[in-house]
Amino acid sequence: MRFFGYPLRRLLPGFFATICAGGAVGLAAFLFVLFGGLNLAAYWADPKPVYWVLHTTFKNSVWWRATEDVPGDLDDPGRIALGAQHYANACAKCHGGPGLGQNPQALAMRPRPQHLPAVVEQFTDGELHYILDSGVRMSAMPAWPANGREDEIWNVVAFIRQLPEMTSDEYVALLQPQDLPGAPEIPYGARGEVFDNGLDDAPQRERWPEEEYGYFSPATEWRDFAIEGDTVQRCAACHGADGSGQATGGRAPNLTLLDADYIEDQLRDYASGERKSGVMQIVASNLSAGQREGLARYYDSLPDIPAPATGGADTEIGERIATEGKLIEGVPACVTCHNSAELGDDRIAGLEIPNLAGQSAIYIEEQLRLFASGVREGGAIWKPMGYIASNLTDAEKSSLAAWFSAQEPNVRLDRQDLLAEADVEAGAQVVERICSECHTARGIGSQSGDTPNLSLQSPHYLHQQLWKFREDIRPNSQMGQTAKQISPEEIANAAAYFGTLMPVAVARDVDADLVSAGQSIARNGIPESGVPACLTCHGAEPTAAMNILPRLLGQNRVYLQERLDQFAGDTGDGLYGLSPMHRIASRMTGQERAEVAAWFSAQEPLAKIGSLP
Repeated sequence: MRFFGYPLRRLLPGFFATICAGGAVGLAAFLFVLFGGLNLAAYWADPKPVYWVLHTTFKNSVWWRATEDVPGDLDDPGRIALGAQHYANACAKCHGGPGLGQNPQALAMRPRPQHLPAVVEQFTDGELHYILDSGVRMSAMPAWPANGREDEIWNVVAFIRQLPEMTSDEYVALLQPQDLPGAPEIPYGARGEVFDNGLDDAPQRERWPEEEYGYFSPATEWRDFAIEGDTVQRCAACHGADGSGQATGGRAPNLTLLDADYIEDQLRDYASGERKSGVMQIVASNLSAGQREGLARYYDSLPDIPAPATGGADTEIGERIATEGKLIEGVPACVTCHNSAELGDDRIAGLEIPNLAGQSAIYIEEQLRLFASGVREGGAIWKPMGYIASNLTDAEKSSLAAWFSAQEPNVRLDRQDLLAEADVEAGAQVVERICSECHTARGIGSQSGDTPNLSLQSPHYLHQQLWKFREDIRPNSQMGQTAKQISPEEIANAAAYFGTLMPVAVARDVDADLVSAGQSIARNGIPESGVPACLTCHGAEPTAAMNILPRLLGQNRVYLQERLDQFAGDTGDGLYGLSPMHRIASRMTGQERAEVAAWFSAQEPLAKIGSLP
C-alpha cells in the first residue's frame, strides 16, 4: 500500500516516532507545569534576551494594530487637564511623573513598568491610544475599563504627550487640592447595597473562575479616597471648585445645573456599569450609598453657573432642532424634555432628564456622539437618545450643543408650535374626505374597536405620527399610503382638527375581571418581569408635559390589545427608534396584555386644552 506514492511500510516508523516524540514533549511540558518548574518570583530579574524578546514582540504587536485616525485637538488644554487627573489617579502609581521617579513597589514588578516621561516619544499617538485601550497581557497594564470611550482615552494620550517637556513643578501644580470653602465632609458610613459593576459584559472580560474575582461595587481603589472621606476634593479635580467643569475646559460636565436625584442616579449607573466611562466608573464604584447621596445634594446646592460662550458653531441650526425638531426624521424638539423651567426634578415619564441650558457645549456634543454610537444608553425605562442622536449630522450636533450652552439656566425654553398656522376648518374637510371612513368624523374609531380613538390625542402627537406614517418610520401600509396622498399642510390641518375634538371614550362591554387585573399593571407594573407601571409614561402629568406621548385612557380595547401584541411580536423589535414598547410588551403574557388593555379602555379620557364639544 502506498501513501502519496510512498510505500506505507517505510512511512510508519517515522510516523510512530513523531507521535512518540510529540507525546514525550507534551508529557514533559505537563510535568513542568505540574511541579512548578519555572520560578515566577518577581525578585528574579528578566534576563536580557527574555526582555528583548518580550519587549520587541510588544512593540511590534502595537505597531501593527495602532490606529492612524488621530484627533486634531490633542493640544487642547481641556483634554490635557482632564487626562492629567486620570493619569495621576490610575497611571502615575506605576509609571511615575516628569522629574519624579517611580514607586518602589512598581519597580519591584516583573515585567517592570517603564518611566513614561523617558519613553513616551518612542510611540506614536495611535500606539499610545492602542496601549491604553487594549492593555498588555501579562504585564499588569490594564485595558480601558469601558468599551467605546475613545474620548477619554484620547484625553490621557493628550496629557502623556506632554510628559517629556513638562517639569515636575508644572505636574504638581496640575494636581494641587482645590480651595473648597464650605464643602462638606462626606464620610464613608454604611457601605450600602452591593451590586454588579458591569465589567463582565464584554467577551474579553471572562468571569472564570468566578469566585476568584470581585465584579461588584462598592469597591476599593488605587487610593481609597472614598473610605478616607475625601470625596468632594476628588470631584473638584475635574469639575472645579465651583462645580462648573471649567477646570477641564468644559470636558467634564457642569454639575451645578443638575438635580440631586439625577446626579445620584448617574453615579449609581456608573458604579453598576449601566453608563460606561473608564474614568467615572472607577470613581463611582468606590462610593458608598451615603456618599453618592451626599455628593448629589452638595452639587445641587451650589449656585447655577452657566458655561462660557463658545464660538464657531451655527446656533441657528441648533435652535431650530431644539425648538422644532426634525419632523421628517421623526426627531422631536429637544426642549420637549430638556426644559429646566418645567422639570423641577429632572424626571418625566420615567426619564432621567438633565438640564442642558448653560451646560458645556463640548460636553453636550461628546454625549450626543456617544448616544449615536450606542456607547451611552443609561438606565431609564425609555431610552430615546440613541435614535435621536443618530439622526443628527455632526454639524447639527455641534450647533445644538452650542445653542443649549448659550441659554440661561432655569429659563423656560419654548417649543415652536408647528401647528400655529394650521386651519381647523380645512382640517375638518380633510377628515371628512379621508379619515372619517375608519375613524369617523368624531375620531372615535370603528364600531368593532380595532381602529384607534383619535379624539383622545393631542394635535402635536397626531401630527408627529402622521409624519412617521408618511416617511415609513412607523410601518403601516394603509396609513403610509394615506399620509403620502395628502400634503404637509393637510396633515397639519387634520391633526389640528382632531386636537379640537372633545375626548370621548366609547362605552363597550368590558370584562370586569380583566379591568380589575389590569389596574395593578397600569399603576404598579410587573416588577418581577421588569415591566414598569404604564402610567409612568401614559398618565396625566407625563402626557401633559410631553405632548409626543400617546394618551391611552379611554382608548379602544381591541386596538390596544392588538397593538400590544404587535409590540410583543417579532415585528415589534423593528419599531420606530423612540419607542420602548417591544422591550416592555414582550415581557408580558398575552393575558397580561389583555388585562391592561381592558383597564385603559374602561377609564375616563384625559382632558385636552382647547378642545371643543
